[in-house]
Amino acid sequence: MANSMPQDPQTTLLIVDDDLAVRESMAAWLEVSGYRVFQAADGISAIEHCRLNPPDLMLCDLQMPKMNGLQVLAIMAKEFPNLPVVMLSGQGEMSDVIQSLKLGAWDYVTKPIIDIEMLERAMQRCLERAKLIQENCAYQRNLEAANVKLQQALEHMSADEQAGRELQFQMLPENGAQFDQLQFFYRLLSSSTLSGDFVDYFRIDGNHIGFYLADVAGHGIPSALVTVILKNTMGRFLNDCWQQGDHLLLDPQQTLSRLNNLFLEGGLHKHVAMFYGVIDITENKLTYSSAGHFPHAILFEQGSARYEGYKSPPAGLFSQANYPNHECVLHERFALLLISDGIFEIMPQPSLLEKEAALLAMIDSEALNLDDLIQTLGISIESSDLPDDITFLLLKR
Repeated sequence: MANSMPQDPQTTLLIVDDDLAVRESMAAWLEVSGYRVFQAADGISAIEHCRLNPPDLMLCDLQMPKMNGLQVLAIMAKEFPNLPVVMLSGQGEMSDVIQSLKLGAWDYVTKPIIDIEMLERAMQRCLERAKLIQENCAYQRNLEAANVKLQQALEHMSADEQAGRELQFQMLPENGAQFDQLQFFYRLLSSSTLSGDFVDYFRIDGNHIGFYLADVAGHGIPSALVTVILKNTMGRFLNDCWQQGDHLLLDPQQTLSRLNNLFLEGGLHKHVAMFYGVIDITENKLTYSSAGHFPHAILFEQGSARYEGYKSPPAGLFSQANYPNHECVLHERFALLLISDGIFEIMPQPSLLEKEAALLAMIDSEALNLDDLIQTLGISIESSDLPDDITFLLLKR
């Protein structure tokens, strides 16, 4: 029977069990599976190990001398709340399960472990949850830091737009970020100091990645302020998903409808063209909704490119606007390109249909590179005289 490999070959485990034979047999199997395994013969040694060199996951026996598994668990929950602990017990009594979970165990497996793959699946679930918590904390820290800096900048933005530009760009996501096998790249070329375009991408849960490109009508300070509001609103939606189980972001149609209502209720007097998509990485499926985004998204797979999108009104314009979900199954290798409508301002073709055809013809590979595309379009990244903001968002696998 083939062993399942961990997502990260450097994933470290700590096995805590007073039975040497059990420890070594588990360690041997899990090392073959690609984990880096440490061992502890009792709870006191395990706690000391974690304080010096915390592992990614702990497997802890329930019944041990000196310090039993529940005592270890209580200390771990206090000192290392985000470190996954899977409890192991040869008795399997329900009272032990309940007490372990109350004290902070992430999962519970009974001994003897006949099916080691069942244990590995439990471990993988815990590791994925830990990764999601870590990404959540990092996202919130970055968002809070950006909000503090942005608030300071907004107080002086009219006097110093350049400072505002620098802080606005700090709110953008990491260029080239990777979620599992998906990679995201962007280029934001603004026609003035501050941009009305914005992009973002983020992990919603263990199976779903969300992303969007937004183009606020106009540019300059008023439009830049709307991108700030959008970033913070989507960040609040994401936090609600993580903290309260609100699944709004998994439904692009409902997400854009909520944004539309918020923009209208807020009296922003600005409308936003926006494409919001969610990729289910387990089912290789893209679900998207579009609020007046144009040109439509370009999907390249299996040797050809096609437009994905539909006509719809921007968000913040009409109270009864509808943004239906569209779904498409993704090939194993693909590239998806979003561009804001400023691109049509600099293309030489005389008609819109010719511009669309020319743009589609330029997308000829899953290995699409944004810098090469920008060069092909004849755009200078350093140019300060663009008629409108132009933003590219590329994701590929």
